[in-house]
Amino acid sequence: MKLYRLIYMAGIVLMLLSACGDSLPYDTEGQNEKPLQQTFTVAVESVGELFEGGEGVNPATVTSRRPISSVTPTQTFDKLSILIVEYQSPAKVVYKKTIENWSNPDNKASYPWSTEDGQRRYATITLTGSECLEEGKNYMAYVIGYQSGTYGGYEPFKGVEVGDYYNQTETVTIPNGGYAEEVFAGAEIFWVENGVILSKLSAKAEAQHGLMVARRQVAGTFGYFTRVPVQVNGSSVAKLRLVATKRNQTIIFGGFRSVDDAFDFHKDNVINGMNPRMDYDCALAGSAVNNGFSVYEVDLCKWFPGNTENVQLPLDMNGDGYLDSADTNWQTDEEAYPKGTISLPRGTVFGDSFCVSVVMNQEDVEAGIPTFQMQMLDVNGKIIKYWDVLLRNYETAGEDRTLVSLPDGEDGRTLITKLDNIDTETCFSIVRNRLYTMDEKNQSQNYDEDEPIDLSTAGVLVLDARHEWQIMNSIIFN
Repeated sequence: MKLYRLIYMAGIVLMLLSACGDSLPYDTEGQNEKPLQQTFTVAVESVGELFEGGEGVNPATVTSRRPISSVTPTQTFDKLSILIVEYQSPAKVVYKKTIENWSNPDNKASYPWSTEDGQRRYATITLTGSECLEEGKNYMAYVIGYQSGTYGGYEPFKGVEVGDYYNQTETVTIPNGGYAEEVFAGAEIFWVENGVILSKLSAKAEAQHGLMVARRQVAGTFGYFTRVPVQVNGSSVAKLRLVATKRNQTIIFGGFRSVDDAFDFHKDNVINGMNPRMDYDCALAGSAVNNGFSVYEVDLCKWFPGNTENVQLPLDMNGDGYLDSADTNWQTDEEAYPKGTISLPRGTVFGDSFCVSVVMNQEDVEAGIPTFQMQMLDVNGKIIKYWDVLLRNYETAGEDRTLVSLPDGEDGRTLITKLDNIDTETCFSIVRNRLYTMDEKNQSQNYDEDEPIDLSTAGVLVLDARHEWQIMNSIIFN
């Protein structure tokens, strides 16, 4: 399958950042000169393109249910909200804007670019007249990218208008019965020199034309498998299930208050989940009570249908004891992945989910609690085989962690805490903007390059943690 992309060049970044020159129009009436126009750039990390081609993949359906079907760093959402406040307390709102149809390539609401540092979509925002920012002041600019209708109909900066004072922390909560969705956020300090909006990405960085970057606020995981045994120890295999031992319900976008440190929004290895859930819905192997959460389930009878003796079990069409490409009854589970949202090679199965970040503490490590457990289930939901999933290179999969919390509740200010990396092979924290993969799935759908896990021989299951959805030419499982 080919990606549908706009042609983009790294040079567009230089053009963009130099777009605001010295010859700006000014209002010369009155005591102070004030520009009639200013610009800044807002970018969402990872290019977001709808794709077409290959096994009936339809761009029109991708936005309705975008699976984590690739290590390719794509994103698809329809709205991006911007708020600029004075960087002082109280923080007066001076600008507010929502861009519609952000990821739609047809209306040019945003444009893709690619550099050595990654892929993004961007838009140039133009301020005119009274919207222009003043010299001699600092401003905090916030951005949130989201899909309308997600997180219970969440709307960023709801009820806040220009002239109001902004003193809240933006969070989203997964509604009961709901699930985590892709969402982006970021912040930047702006100031004005010679009429030009400036910013910098770190305390030591050079000032540049105003640029604000939004990054994913959730993590993601997927599993990609083939040659699933029909029976294990005399029991028929009905499902595959990934179980997590912790689940947070609320995402903190950051300390969106008047005098927060903007550089906190640039930190890596961030854990920004809160409000832990206790309504366990499944059990780890060996437990008599529910003590885990189902991340995703792969219902094998929907991938290999036709078992007339028991419709809840898959049909091994060729009778060789394995569910794989030799079985001509294979199909994509269109309940989990509606037609047009994903394209897979014959004989493979797939499960995926976005996740809110969670912290595994020292007590969890000492108790040997696994972060993830992959299970094979029989038709009654009994665990007939399991793997405590390992994290590859857990010692270097990110050094220190940054924990974002709200100790005084959502009306309080965020607390930024540095945590040592205490991860083990099986007990590790989940950080935002990271993709945890069990074997590699390429969005390009070059089937000979896809590497699903062979579950007929798998003695160990290994996750690879891809920081910021980076594309890496590595085999995840061996």
